Amino acid sequence: MSVLEKVKAAAAKLDPDEQYEFFRWWVESDSFKTRQLAALKRDIAVGIDQLDSGHYQTFTSATVMQLAENVGQEGRDRLKKRHR
Repeated sequence: MSVLEKVKAAAAKLDPDEQYEFFRWWVESDSFKTRQLAALKRDIAVGIDQLDSGHYQTFTSATVMQLAENVGQEGRDRLKKRHR
């Protein structure tokens, strides 16, 4: 059994409060923060590249409300699919 499998098995035996504390410890660790920062930098670079190449859309006060409605509907649709 790998170390990761042992950690997962041990974490599964923790009570909910201990699992929460374990999660907080991991999220606050330097290695987790480093990985998250690297992912954020990659996402920002992709966004900048998209802007530079003209792949964006502007919205007016009228169309931004339609965008919000569409996003909300897509979210509700995804939730419905999960509960089937």
